Amino acid sequence: MRIFPTKNEAHQLQVRLSEYGNICIALLIGAIYFSTSLTTILSIVLGLLWIFSAKFLELPGILKKNSVAVWSLLLFSCFIIGLCYGSAPYGESISMLSKYRKLIFIPVLCSFLTTERYRSWAWLAFVIASLLSLLISYLMVIGLLDYNVLSGPSFKSRITHSILIAFFAFFCAHKVYDGKLYAKLYLVLFMLCVYNLFFMVEGRTGQLIAVSLVLLFGVQRFTKRMLLLTVPVIAIMLALFLNYSDKATRINEGVVNIQSDLHPDAKQTPSSMGQRYMFWKYSLKLIAEKPLFGHGTGSFANEYQRVASNELMLSKNPHNEFIMIGVQLGLLGLLIYIGFLASQYYQSRKLPDKEKWLAQGLMLTLIVTSLFNTPIMDYTEGHWFAVMIALCFAAIQADVSVEKCNA
Repeated sequence: MRIFPTKNEAHQLQVRLSEYGNICIALLIGAIYFSTSLTTILSIVLGLLWIFSAKFLELPGILKKNSVAVWSLLLFSCFIIGLCYGSAPYGESISMLSKYRKLIFIPVLCSFLTTERYRSWAWLAFVIASLLSLLISYLMVIGLLDYNVLSGPSFKSRITHSILIAFFAFFCAHKVYDGKLYAKLYLVLFMLCVYNLFFMVEGRTGQLIAVSLVLLFGVQRFTKRMLLLTVPVIAIMLALFLNYSDKATRINEGVVNIQSDLHPDAKQTPSSMGQRYMFWKYSLKLIAEKPLFGHGTGSFANEYQRVASNELMLSKNPHNEFIMIGVQLGLLGLLIYIGFLASQYYQSRKLPDKEKWLAQGLMLTLIVTSLFNTPIMDYTEGHWFAVMIALCFAAIQADVSVEKCNA
């Protein structure tokens, strides 16, 4: 009686488990948009499939070819080392480390997304999830679905929704410019995304990302002459929007708040931007105290409370990923995060045009978001960025799996 499978049977099982893993990735992308519990479950399932399909054997090859995966693991390693020092209670340190575990997903998911077929499944899941998110937002506006006024007409928070839809608009713009199948449909979707961003949900982070991505799109796809014409057109449209649209209220409020926060009144109620300035001011003091290695993983809340004890409003989040990492891991961690971002640009140049353009757009989205939020630490944004980064850069080491199979 045979107990162990033959080499061929073991190989077929690994292939089957790998396919299940790619199905899980597609489901995970949809779950990120709509369900935190399902996102967690699928993440665990993917980890188990990565082990039992022996995909972990491909990790050295992936790290050799994909510097983005290397930098993501380096950053996570810094958070592990940060557990060894600092004033944070052990529970808070572990909790913070778990929030950055999404960095591990990048090399793990890259090991699954080794063929164009599997990557096309994931891109299709991204399109479907984005469409559903956009549809739900419009249904909320016309009154067919209830929504929380504070968060705007969106399933997720206004900030999260605007980030995801801004990148989807960028994706649609490339599909339109390619002029292939469904180009007209993608043009309609692009216009619906823009209207949703600027006239419905009004998330300032997403609006800034959208403008940045439009400029990047021009650099990527237009001639220099067309680009010179595009910039003033965008400037004029923004000026008209800011001066004549009643939907520009949040942006105009932000400008007014910035001006008032630069010349504060003792009786003045802090604005959201004013709160951010206060968070950043005290956070920079913390970085100055321990500039090289920071205060340790999970230390931000306790250390901020110490230096800002006279303030009425305390914070566990400075709403800036660069500062959040700088306080905990010092300049070393900050340099590694910058290296993580820079590696995405340099690696993108090795990709085919489709992945290259989207990877660069994703990098810009992450940079802009990091200036005003903590996208790697935050649950939805962190999972979304990790999956999308893996999806864009998996093509770099696509031949690793082939080499393993032929060995």
